[in-house]
Amino acid sequence: MSFPSEPVRDGQLLSAALREVRKARGMSARQTAAAMHMSVRTYQRFEAGVTRLNLDHIHRFAKATSSDPYAIIHAVMIGSPRYALSAADNMLSTILIIGMQKLEQALGERVAELDTRSLVSAVSALFESLRDQVLGEDPQRDWLGAGLDDLAARRPRPGR
Repeated sequence: MSFPSEPVRDGQLLSAALREVRKARGMSARQTAAAMHMSVRTYQRFEAGVTRLNLDHIHRFAKATSSDPYAIIHAVMIGSPRYALSAADNMLSTILIIGMQKLEQALGERVAELDTRSLVSAVSALFESLRDQVLGEDPQRDWLGAGLDDLAARRPRPGR
């Protein structure tokens, strides 16, 4: 595995994510700035990633582009600008944040009682299930098919 000689800055990741979403929505920088109620220059600096991460600007951008603000933030966090566009319409990141919010509301400080092993297991199962849904994989079908093939291979052949 090779690593880039210089780490990618948060601003660069944010810039790429914002640009992908804006262009996919067919909006110019001027249109986006107007929809965000800010000057074009301020918007350009925001999209260029030269300013610090600004949650208010991210939420305003998401509203202006009808996209998922948390997907934009997560895109920066996971180092994948394309994720902001991929999750813009299905609101995956917002759904995850709402789920965490509901869990915190239900458990409060008892969230601390959740053990890491259970959390990793639950989250892994969730994401594997979602992956299988998109890729058309069916672990149960695959398991059953492999088992049937194995049984057939071991069955004695009729004959004399």
